[in-house]
Amino acid sequence: MKLNFTRLAKNLFSRVYRRHTHAEMVRILVAKQMRDFASESIFVETGSGISTVALTEMAKKCNGRLYSCDINDEMLGELKKRAGDQLTDVTFLIGDSIASLREIAGKHDRIDFVFLDSAASAMHTFREFQVIEPCLKAGSCLLIDNAALPQAKLLLSPCRKGKILVPYLLASPNWQVRGHPDAGDSMVSAVYSDKPNFADERYERSRNIKYWQASFQKHLS
Repeated sequence: MKLNFTRLAKNLFSRVYRRHTHAEMVRILVAKQMRDFASESIFVETGSGISTVALTEMAKKCNGRLYSCDINDEMLGELKKRAGDQLTDVTFLIGDSIASLREIAGKHDRIDFVFLDSAASAMHTFREFQVIEPCLKAGSCLLIDNAALPQAKLLLSPCRKGKILVPYLLASPNWQVRGHPDAGDSMVSAVYSDKPNFADERYERSRNIKYWQASFQKHLS
């Protein structure tokens, strides 16, 4: 049997370098941010899996509700079978995540925690974010798997999912963005603030933001 030494090296690197699993990263972020969540929090994930158990656990701690979106009905059935009664309070939405997120956004004005981890596509992940972006308010937290800050070197994955969304967040004055290259399959988190102080000047200068915000307000009035 021929060994795939490249794959073997990557697997070894991941085991040594990975500091937090997906589930651990979810627990860390929610524990840190939950004081700013609504009294009855809404949690959303695209791409069900092991993280669903951790999200369910943390949603309960926040007196919240979890929506889990996935296109694979068979995989969801296996997940429910393995997790047992740990997932009894989860609302599963089967089908394309864009349509599922539109349904959720139509029911809730605010979403407190979002974990994007579905298709390995930069554009699809960005479109998912666009659907729920109006529901993300001050204190809302976003976690993206297979994502990295542009300057990151050591990566656990190709980081396709964040290729468009991460620069978008960095250019925004309202998102405080952090990279977690040693978590999950390389992750990026962001927290929404109503104080616009976070634009990365490599993407957008503060004076430009003020100009464009004034232009948009004039256009809308």
